[in-house]
Amino acid sequence: MDGPPPLPLREQKMNSEEKSFLLPKGPSRLPVSGLRLKRPASDENEPPKVDRKRARGPLDPTKRGGPVTAAPCFPKPPPAAPGLRSHRQAAGSRRTVAAAAPKPAAAPAAAGGGEKKRAPWDLKGQVSDLRAKVGIYKEKAQGLAGENEALRQRLNQLEGELKQATARNQQLEGQNSALALELQTCQAQATESLQRVEQLVEQEQQLQETIKSQSQTIRELESAGRKAREAKEDLAAQLEAREAELRLAQESLAQRAQENEALAARKAQLEQKLHESEMERRSLHNAVQELKGNIRVFCRVRPLLSSEKEAQKPGMSHLRFPPDDSKSLVLSKAEESHVGRERKEDIVYEFNFDQVFPPSSSQEEVFEEISLLVQSALDGYHVCIFAYGQTGSGKTYTMEGPDCQDPSTAGMIPRAVQQIFRKAREMEAKGWKYHFTANFLEIYNESLRDLLVLRPERGSELEIRRVSQCTEELHVPNLCYVPVASEHEVLKLLQRAKANRSVAKTNLNERSSRSHSLFQLRIEGHNANRELHTSSVLSLVDLAGSERLDKSLSTGDRLKETQAINSSLSNLGLVITALSNKEAHVPYRNSKLTYLLQNSLGGNSKMLMFVNISPSEENFAESLNSLRFARKVNECVIGTASNRK
Repeated sequence: MDGPPPLPLREQKMNSEEKSFLLPKGPSRLPVSGLRLKRPASDENEPPKVDRKRARGPLDPTKRGGPVTAAPCFPKPPPAAPGLRSHRQAAGSRRTVAAAAPKPAAAPAAAGGGEKKRAPWDLKGQVSDLRAKVGIYKEKAQGLAGENEALRQRLNQLEGELKQATARNQQLEGQNSALALELQTCQAQATESLQRVEQLVEQEQQLQETIKSQSQTIRELESAGRKAREAKEDLAAQLEAREAELRLAQESLAQRAQENEALAARKAQLEQKLHESEMERRSLHNAVQELKGNIRVFCRVRPLLSSEKEAQKPGMSHLRFPPDDSKSLVLSKAEESHVGRERKEDIVYEFNFDQVFPPSSSQEEVFEEISLLVQSALDGYHVCIFAYGQTGSGKTYTMEGPDCQDPSTAGMIPRAVQQIFRKAREMEAKGWKYHFTANFLEIYNESLRDLLVLRPERGSELEIRRVSQCTEELHVPNLCYVPVASEHEVLKLLQRAKANRSVAKTNLNERSSRSHSLFQLRIEGHNANRELHTSSVLSLVDLAGSERLDKSLSTGDRLKETQAINSSLSNLGLVITALSNKEAHVPYRNSKLTYLLQNSLGGNSKMLMFVNISPSEENFAESLNSLRFARKVNECVIGTASNRK
């Protein structure tokens, strides 16, 4: 046979064992359920301390949690003697399992060693603590994913060694068959030689003249017989050696099978811990959202336009943002006496919301505040985000962004879609698979229009119907529901819908939206391994701008549009007020807008409203009305949201 002789299986096994020591196995950093941190009770009776409010920003888990322990790296052990290799291997495997086992008391002690008990009124501190824990658990989930990948590589390596041992076994069986055939040939030759010798003895008297030559032939044949016997003995020894190697290979194969079973059990254990960590993350994430409120209101002030800068005085004296409070907004208006000789003090209107964005705020900063709410939609909760305000206040810019395809100025709808699909791809490693269905419609003069279908192809009028008699879920028959698999497909649908939306010129806005646009993304999640299912709807609404007839001077079709817009916005306020007061009857059916959003406005959902206002002083009265309506919505409290499983 060509090539160098193969290594004995004992040496191959030693090499594989040395390679296995090169794989570092770090201790698990998962938290231990049931372990609570001790909190000092000395601060409970002290008066509350004044806490300065500051602007929200991304939390640094390393500042709030404990130190992150690095995975230990084990040095390569010295080669062991052949006689003690199996015992050391067994002891090494036990040490490896013991090293990989999690230390239940280390992580909680490090995470909460110096924390003090939060007072019941300190909700902001509790939210910060929960955020820090969310960051820590994300790092733990990433560590578990790394361990899972290392175990999967180890499994592939063992399968390769098994295939090599099987091929070597087949090769040895072929050599054994060839040697058996050669042995039979030699035995036949020996028998023939013996018969020839007998014939020569019988012819000895007759062939005296050839006795010398025959004697030489006999000696040669005897020598060949001795060589054949020696070869036979060598073959027998080689056969015994091969049988011994075969037995060792079979033992190694059985050991590899046991290791494979152990790795499979370890993999199942890690997958269970990963699933538990994901469920705990969802619970903590929802707890943070519940503390913030299921109805939240954000206020955003758009920048001044170039035409407004020329007409308005320098600065915005009527509009102030407290520097130390990112949740407050102050409007002031100078009031003169009726006689006109003396000037009275300014009338000040102060408003507080969950977040206030000044004109300098970017789209990215605004979306950062609602990204956690978008994550709740992927976790199985109905989420509704809509923009409210007068016409020309920047609602469409906030929700959809400008016409140019610039990622830095993309609106809330494109950014929410990108986050949904990105997180869905990350959840595939945890056994989750998601299916998405999108639709885009508008409500124009209390009639539904499909924005994903060209106007000449529109047939019968769209109506809202219940899915069945045993459920409160609503749907729109004949509406175009498009299955989507990536954010690029959704962005194409958004461009198509924007081209079909109803807009018109008014005295207050050159390009005013004359309808409510509603984008809905239905999310269906499945985890086959855990037999879990989630179903939710993410609704992103760009409401038509409210107008005052004395300023817009609308007539004809514009007048009908304005009346329908103002009527639906008033009904939206009535529905939110009825939900806050927990009234028995909620007037959802007073308008198509509230009826279509019925499933996203109740107690099983989370809702956020953007109130957009203009910084122009001539729109002071309209901005004041919008802020008063937003304050009324912000005072509403609805029930606890539930997961749609």
